[in-house]
Amino acid sequence: MKTRSASIILILLLTIGAITVVSFSLGCTEQEEAPAEPSNNTSVEPAETTPLEPAGNTSVEPADNISTELIENATAEPEESIPAGSAVSSGSSGRIDNFGKTDEIIKELEPISADDITNIEWQWTGFQDSDSPDSQVTVPSPERYTLSLFADGAYYIKSDCNTGSGTYTLEGNRLTFDLPVTTLVDCGPESMDVEYTSLIPTVEAAALEDGQLVLYPGNEGDKMFFVNGGKAEQ
Repeated sequence: MKTRSASIILILLLTIGAITVVSFSLGCTEQEEAPAEPSNNTSVEPAETTPLEPAGNTSVEPADNISTELIENATAEPEESIPAGSAVSSGSSGRIDNFGKTDEIIKELEPISADDITNIEWQWTGFQDSDSPDSQVTVPSPERYTLSLFADGAYYIKSDCNTGSGTYTLEGNRLTFDLPVTTLVDCGPESMDVEYTSLIPTVEAAALEDGQLVLYPGNEGDKMFFVNGGKAEQ
């Protein structure tokens, strides 16, 4: 009887042990398969984003030759084509006088005074170009192209169908005119209006030769010839 009871107890113990082993194995398997859940008090900090530093060669520097050219163009002085030794002056009219090339001509001219050339209506009769010194352009109808100078420093011109006025300066044989204020009528294709009004502001010297008034424009050797047309009224 005791032996049978012991056998039953042993069988129960073995059964309980087997069940315990199986339950333990199943529990371990469930723990391995189940994903780990973060604990309630665990805070996940966002990863810090480090700003990218620009590469050392990412900044574009202007090309040396471009910046140099810009600076040189901004600061460069305009070239002057004035002969060496020439005296230069500019008046309020913006006219630039270059007397160096006519100095020698002026030294050879017979001196004149304001009384010799003022209050006279001078009529333009011809033009001698320095490129063709042996030929002279004759002005048709000289009475349509006149020049009158007055003692107060004013001058008046008639240029075909246009008229104008301005001021002049006379120092010895050195004669200069500022730009005239003129009417702007189209005098036709045969007119010498444009040539006349363009030449007057370039005059640099004057002389009297055989009763004629001779004016010397800026180009050395050029000459304008005028005859006395009578007394001028201001």
